[in-house]
Amino acid sequence: MQTELVQATTSDGIPLDGAFFAAEGLPSEKRGLDAVLLVHGSGGNFYSNLLLTIAQGLRQAAYPSVSFNTTGHDLVWGAPGRFMGNAHEILDRCRLDIKAGIDWLEGRGYKRIGIFGHSMGAVKVVYYQATERDPRVAAVISSSPVRLSHSFFLTTEGADEHWRNIDRAQSLINEGRPDDVFPVSFPMPHLFSARSYLDKHGPDERYNLMKYVKDVLCPLLIMAGSLEDNPRLRNCAIDMHELVKDRAEASLVIQQGADHGYTGMLDRLADNVVSWIAKLQPVEAQVSAND
Repeated sequence: MQTELVQATTSDGIPLDGAFFAAEGLPSEKRGLDAVLLVHGSGGNFYSNLLLTIAQGLRQAAYPSVSFNTTGHDLVWGAPGRFMGNAHEILDRCRLDIKAGIDWLEGRGYKRIGIFGHSMGAVKVVYYQATERDPRVAAVISSSPVRLSHSFFLTTEGADEHWRNIDRAQSLINEGRPDDVFPVSFPMPHLFSARSYLDKHGPDERYNLMKYVKDVLCPLLIMAGSLEDNPRLRNCAIDMHELVKDRAEASLVIQQGADHGYTGMLDRLADNVVSWIAKLQPVEAQVSAND
């Protein structure tokens, strides 16, 4: 698949590498979106196989897309005093990352933009639109969203370890060592800094999607696989949709047989995305000269 390597820059000066996927041909009729921004999950990057498959499906359906790294890409990068990557990510700054991607698409001439995120990216796109109410965002697609809920974790089989992780993170912060990383196996096998673990998983529940999903007022697609039973994924998509099910433009797709990474079923994921986008209320297409 032919791509163009590109770069966006956040408002605080961090360059984000990415790839632009031009549409295959021009749309022959009105459509609901002009382009789509793709957002990767925990420790991922702009060239993940899942995002490339979505981009290819969109491209074949005449929708351009772009995928950028977020500052939470990969595990650790940066330098002392400004460590980044998933182990150190403060999720709130995803708003800067997503805005940079939308700004880039707007600069290419696209006006009605969809934002797609998978896994932690699914959290980010909902959180972004719920808090920013960006008028350029015409649709949000939250694929396999993660439940970041301290209270929910305490009802699961991982409750004891979660408490140990909370205590360890708080102890490190009390010792003035917020950037120290430690391994966890709950809610996923990973490394987190003390600051990042509390930010994402602490009692404040800063990013519990149940707080935000009703504030996404544009068309919303929530998706998950039927095999996603990890405590951080369990019924998250279903519970989100329950809060917005009375809205005609809020849809839920549970893909039977799919795990969190859609192993062997990525084409099905792309088909679900493209078919839903195709049903959005059509408007005059805003076609960039760069298509």
